[in-house]
Amino acid sequence: MPQLDEQQRKLIDDTIKRLGLNEYGDAKGTVYAGGTPLFNEFSGKTVDRYDYIVSRHKDWLPQSK
Repeated sequence: MPQLDEQQRKLIDDTIKRLGLNEYGDAKGTVYAGGTPLFNEFSGKTVDRYDYIVSRHKDWLPQSK
């Protein structure tokens, strides 16, 4: 996944705030196995928070031309 720039990260954070979502872009009160959706207990790998959000909300970022 391409690295997001500061403006894109700010857009994501602003969208989360505007929609009243949790820090992962999911509904407030969402419970995750292991406490976070960023850690895969089966593979032992951690995903970047913004990569996780964009994978679930591709429509939040303008499409590049």
